[in-house]
Amino acid sequence: MNAATTTRAGTSSPVRRRGGLLVAALGALTALLLIGLVSLLLGLGATPAPAPAPAPAHDPSWDLAAETAMATRPMPRLPETAAQPHTLSTRSPAGTITLPTGPFPATPEGALAQLTELTRVGLQGADPQAYEQAYAAIAEAGAPQVESTVMHRGLVQARAAAGLPRTGVVGELSMTFTPLAGLVKGTTDGGRYVVVCVLGQVDVVANGIPISSGGADCQAMRRLGDAWRISPGAQAAAATVAWPGTDEASDAGYLPLGAI
Repeated sequence: MNAATTTRAGTSSPVRRRGGLLVAALGALTALLLIGLVSLLLGLGATPAPAPAPAPAHDPSWDLAAETAMATRPMPRLPETAAQPHTLSTRSPAGTITLPTGPFPATPEGALAQLTELTRVGLQGADPQAYEQAYAAIAEAGAPQVESTVMHRGLVQARAAAGLPRTGVVGELSMTFTPLAGLVKGTTDGGRYVVVCVLGQVDVVANGIPISSGGADCQAMRRLGDAWRISPGAQAAAATVAWPGTDEASDAGYLPLGAI
Protein backbone atom coordinates (compact mmCIF):
# COMPACT_ATOMS: atom_id res chain seq x y z
CA MET A 1 0.00 0.00 0.00
CA ASN A 2 1.35 3.42 -0.83
CA ALA A 3 2.69 5.15 2.27
CA ALA A 4 1.06 8.42 1.26
CA THR A 5 -2.38 6.84 1.69
CA THR A 6 -1.68 4.63 4.71
CA THR A 7 -3.29 5.57 8.04
CA ARG A 8 -3.46 3.74 11.35
CA ALA A 9 -6.68 2.02 12.36
CA GLY A 10 -9.08 4.42 14.05
CA THR A 11 -7.40 7.50 12.60
CA SER A 12 -7.69 9.49 9.41
CA SER A 13 -5.24 11.66 7.60
CA PRO A 14 -5.28 15.43 8.31
CA VAL A 15 -5.83 16.08 4.62
CA ARG A 16 -8.82 13.75 4.55
CA ARG A 17 -10.24 15.30 7.74
CA ARG A 18 -9.92 18.79 6.29
CA GLY A 19 -11.48 17.61 3.06
CA GLY A 20 -14.36 16.05 4.96
CA LEU A 21 -14.93 19.23 6.93
CA LEU A 22 -14.94 21.25 3.72
CA VAL A 23 -17.45 18.90 2.12
CA ALA A 24 -19.62 19.06 5.24
CA ALA A 25 -19.44 22.85 5.31
CA LEU A 26 -20.35 23.09 1.65
CA GLY A 27 -23.17 20.65 2.18
CA ALA A 28 -24.49 22.80 5.00
CA LEU A 29 -24.16 25.87 2.81
CA THR A 30 -26.06 24.18 0.02
CA ALA A 31 -28.82 23.15 2.40
CA LEU A 32 -29.04 26.68 3.74
CA LEU A 33 -29.33 28.10 0.27
CA LEU A 34 -31.94 25.55 -0.72
CA ILE A 35 -34.19 26.23 2.25
CA GLY A 36 -33.41 29.76 3.31
CA LEU A 37 -31.15 31.99 1.23
CA VAL A 38 -33.77 32.98 -1.27
CA SER A 39 -36.22 33.86 1.49
CA LEU A 40 -33.62 35.89 3.34
CA LEU A 41 -32.29 37.68 0.32
CA LEU A 42 -35.55 38.45 -1.37
CA GLY A 43 -37.43 39.51 1.71
CA LEU A 44 -40.21 36.92 1.52
CA GLY A 45 -42.47 37.57 4.49
CA ALA A 46 -40.17 40.35 5.66
CA THR A 47 -40.28 44.10 5.74
CA PRO A 48 -37.40 46.55 5.54
CA ALA A 49 -35.88 47.74 8.79
CA PRO A 50 -37.18 51.10 10.02
CA ALA A 51 -35.76 53.88 7.88
CA PRO A 52 -34.40 57.13 9.28
CA ALA A 53 -36.71 60.11 9.40
CA PRO A 54 -36.89 62.07 6.14
CA ALA A 55 -34.08 64.54 5.77
CA PRO A 56 -35.08 68.19 5.28
CA ALA A 57 -35.56 68.89 1.59
CA HIS A 58 -33.24 71.45 0.04
CA ASP A 59 -36.09 72.51 -2.22
CA PRO A 60 -39.39 73.34 -0.45
CA SER A 61 -41.28 72.14 -3.52
CA TRP A 62 -40.59 68.51 -2.60
CA ASP A 63 -43.82 67.01 -1.20
CA LEU A 64 -42.41 64.85 1.59
CA ALA A 65 -45.84 63.74 2.81
CA ALA A 66 -46.83 62.44 -0.62
CA GLU A 67 -43.44 60.81 -1.08
CA THR A 68 -43.66 59.00 2.24
CA ALA A 69 -47.21 57.79 1.64
CA MET A 70 -46.29 56.41 -1.76
CA ALA A 71 -43.04 54.77 -0.69
CA THR A 72 -44.42 53.05 2.41
CA ARG A 73 -47.71 51.81 0.94
CA PRO A 74 -47.48 48.01 1.28
CA MET A 75 -47.08 45.89 -1.83
CA PRO A 76 -49.05 42.64 -2.29
CA ARG A 77 -47.54 39.69 -0.45
CA LEU A 78 -47.37 36.23 -1.98
CA PRO A 79 -46.50 32.80 -0.53
CA GLU A 80 -42.90 31.70 -0.87
CA THR A 81 -43.88 29.15 -3.48
CA ALA A 82 -44.78 31.98 -5.88
CA ALA A 83 -41.07 32.84 -6.17
CA GLN A 84 -40.03 29.33 -7.14
CA PRO A 85 -39.81 28.21 -10.80
CA HIS A 86 -43.22 27.12 -12.06
CA THR A 87 -45.55 27.35 -15.04
CA LEU A 88 -45.44 30.62 -16.98
CA SER A 89 -48.57 32.59 -17.74
CA THR A 90 -50.39 31.96 -21.00
CA ARG A 91 -52.00 35.40 -20.88
CA SER A 92 -50.77 38.23 -23.04
CA PRO A 93 -49.02 40.89 -20.91
CA ALA A 94 -50.75 44.24 -20.50
CA GLY A 95 -47.69 45.87 -22.06
CA THR A 96 -43.92 46.02 -21.85
CA ILE A 97 -41.42 48.44 -20.37
CA THR A 98 -38.50 49.39 -22.57
CA LEU A 99 -35.56 50.38 -20.43
CA PRO A 100 -33.31 53.13 -21.73
CA THR A 101 -29.54 52.86 -21.68
CA GLY A 102 -27.41 55.25 -19.65
CA PRO A 103 -27.25 58.07 -18.98
CA PHE A 104 -30.74 57.35 -17.72
CA PRO A 105 -33.32 60.00 -18.68
CA ALA A 106 -35.68 61.89 -16.38
CA THR A 107 -38.54 59.41 -16.86
CA PRO A 108 -39.98 56.61 -14.71
CA GLU A 109 -38.34 54.17 -17.12
CA GLY A 110 -35.03 55.91 -16.50
CA ALA A 111 -35.47 55.48 -12.74
CA LEU A 112 -36.32 51.81 -13.23
CA ALA A 113 -33.25 51.34 -15.41
CA GLN A 114 -31.08 52.82 -12.65
CA LEU A 115 -32.59 50.50 -10.03
CA THR A 116 -32.17 47.54 -12.39
CA GLU A 117 -28.48 48.29 -12.78
CA LEU A 118 -28.02 48.68 -9.02
CA THR A 119 -29.64 45.30 -8.36
CA ARG A 120 -27.82 43.47 -11.15
CA VAL A 121 -24.39 44.79 -10.16
CA GLY A 122 -24.95 44.74 -6.41
CA LEU A 123 -26.00 41.10 -6.20
CA GLN A 124 -23.18 39.80 -8.37
CA GLY A 125 -21.30 37.20 -6.37
CA ALA A 126 -23.53 37.38 -3.26
CA ASP A 127 -21.09 39.78 -1.60
CA PRO A 128 -22.61 42.35 0.79
CA GLN A 129 -19.67 44.67 0.16
CA ALA A 130 -20.40 44.72 -3.58
CA TYR A 131 -23.99 45.70 -2.85
CA GLU A 132 -22.82 48.38 -0.41
CA GLN A 133 -20.60 49.92 -3.08
CA ALA A 134 -23.29 49.83 -5.76
CA TYR A 135 -25.84 51.36 -3.40
CA ALA A 136 -23.50 54.09 -2.17
CA ALA A 137 -22.76 55.11 -5.76
CA ILE A 138 -26.34 56.31 -6.28
CA ALA A 139 -27.61 57.05 -2.74
CA GLU A 140 -28.31 60.69 -1.95
CA ALA A 141 -27.46 62.11 1.47
CA GLY A 142 -30.32 61.25 3.82
CA ALA A 143 -31.28 58.08 1.91
CA PRO A 144 -32.01 54.95 3.97
CA GLN A 145 -28.84 53.27 5.15
CA VAL A 146 -27.82 50.29 3.05
CA GLU A 147 -27.88 48.09 6.17
CA SER A 148 -31.66 48.58 6.35
CA THR A 149 -32.36 47.33 2.83
CA VAL A 150 -33.87 43.89 2.23
CA MET A 151 -31.16 42.87 -0.22
CA HIS A 152 -28.19 43.79 1.94
CA ARG A 153 -29.67 42.33 5.12
CA GLY A 154 -30.39 39.06 3.35
CA LEU A 155 -26.85 38.74 2.01
CA VAL A 156 -25.34 39.43 5.45
CA GLN A 157 -27.68 37.04 7.28
CA ALA A 158 -27.20 34.22 4.79
CA ARG A 159 -23.42 34.44 4.95
CA ALA A 160 -23.47 34.54 8.74
CA ALA A 161 -25.79 31.53 8.94
CA ALA A 162 -23.51 29.58 6.60
CA GLY A 163 -20.40 30.51 8.56
CA LEU A 164 -18.91 32.34 5.59
CA PRO A 165 -16.81 35.52 5.71
CA ARG A 166 -19.01 38.60 5.79
CA THR A 167 -17.53 39.95 2.57
CA GLY A 168 -15.28 38.82 -0.24
CA VAL A 169 -15.32 36.21 -2.96
CA VAL A 170 -16.27 32.66 -1.95
CA GLY A 171 -15.14 30.19 -4.60
CA GLU A 172 -17.95 27.72 -3.99
CA LEU A 173 -20.69 30.39 -4.10
CA SER A 174 -21.89 32.52 -7.00
CA MET A 175 -24.98 34.59 -7.68
CA THR A 176 -26.41 36.47 -10.65
CA PHE A 177 -29.54 38.55 -11.04
CA THR A 178 -31.21 38.73 -14.46
CA PRO A 179 -33.83 41.53 -14.60
CA LEU A 180 -36.94 40.44 -16.49
CA ALA A 181 -39.85 42.64 -15.38
CA GLY A 182 -40.62 45.88 -13.61
CA LEU A 183 -43.33 48.20 -12.43
CA VAL A 184 -43.79 51.85 -11.60
CA LYS A 185 -45.54 52.08 -8.24
CA GLY A 186 -46.17 55.81 -8.60
CA THR A 187 -44.74 59.27 -9.15
CA THR A 188 -45.07 62.66 -7.49
CA ASP A 189 -43.35 66.04 -7.45
CA GLY A 190 -43.94 66.53 -11.13
CA GLY A 191 -42.25 63.24 -12.01
CA ARG A 192 -39.08 64.10 -10.09
CA TYR A 193 -39.83 61.41 -7.48
CA VAL A 194 -40.79 57.87 -8.43
CA VAL A 195 -41.05 54.51 -6.69
CA VAL A 196 -40.05 51.66 -8.99
CA CYS A 197 -39.67 47.91 -8.59
CA VAL A 198 -37.61 45.38 -10.55
CA LEU A 199 -38.27 41.65 -10.75
CA GLY A 200 -35.81 39.11 -12.04
CA GLN A 201 -34.36 35.64 -11.85
CA VAL A 202 -31.77 34.94 -9.18
CA ASP A 203 -29.40 32.11 -9.95
CA VAL A 204 -27.21 30.79 -7.15
CA VAL A 205 -24.62 28.05 -7.49
CA ALA A 206 -23.44 26.52 -4.22
CA ASN A 207 -20.97 23.66 -4.24
CA GLY A 208 -21.86 23.05 -7.88
CA ILE A 209 -25.59 22.84 -7.20
CA PRO A 210 -27.71 25.43 -9.08
CA ILE A 211 -30.65 27.12 -7.36
CA SER A 212 -33.01 29.55 -9.07
CA SER A 213 -35.75 31.78 -7.76
CA GLY A 214 -37.54 35.00 -8.46
CA GLY A 215 -36.16 38.12 -6.78
CA ALA A 216 -37.42 41.68 -6.56
CA ASP A 217 -36.65 45.06 -5.03
CA CYS A 218 -38.38 48.42 -4.82
CA GLN A 219 -36.66 51.75 -4.26
CA ALA A 220 -37.75 55.38 -4.02
CA MET A 221 -35.81 57.42 -6.56
CA ARG A 222 -35.39 61.20 -6.74
CA ARG A 223 -34.21 63.11 -9.79
CA LEU A 224 -31.35 65.39 -8.82
CA GLY A 225 -29.49 67.23 -11.55
CA ASP A 226 -29.10 64.84 -14.45
CA ALA A 227 -29.24 61.59 -12.47
CA TRP A 228 -31.60 59.35 -10.54
CA ARG A 229 -30.57 58.81 -6.93
CA ILE A 230 -31.90 56.73 -4.05
CA SER A 231 -34.13 59.33 -2.43
CA PRO A 232 -33.73 60.83 1.02
CA GLY A 233 -36.59 59.98 3.35
CA ALA A 234 -38.80 56.95 3.67
CA GLN A 235 -37.66 53.57 2.47
CA ALA A 236 -39.85 51.85 -0.10
CA ALA A 237 -41.98 48.95 1.13
CA ALA A 238 -40.71 45.48 0.30
CA ALA A 239 -41.41 44.33 -3.25
CA THR A 240 -43.81 41.61 -4.31
CA VAL A 241 -41.73 38.55 -5.18
CA ALA A 242 -42.81 36.06 -7.86
CA TRP A 243 -41.29 33.87 -10.53
CA PRO A 244 -41.00 36.19 -13.57
CA GLY A 245 -43.52 35.65 -16.31
CA THR A 246 -46.13 33.91 -14.17
CA ASP A 247 -49.74 34.85 -13.46
CA GLU A 248 -48.68 35.95 -9.97
CA ALA A 249 -46.12 38.37 -11.39
CA SER A 250 -48.66 39.78 -13.84
CA ASP A 251 -51.34 40.12 -11.18
CA ALA A 252 -48.88 42.06 -9.01
CA GLY A 253 -48.48 44.61 -11.81
CA TYR A 254 -45.14 43.57 -13.27
CA LEU A 255 -44.62 44.10 -16.99
CA PRO A 256 -41.91 42.39 -19.06
CA LEU A 257 -38.78 44.44 -19.69
CA GLY A 258 -37.58 45.38 -23.13
CA ALA A 259 -33.97 46.32 -23.93
CA ILE A 260 -31.68 46.53 -20.92
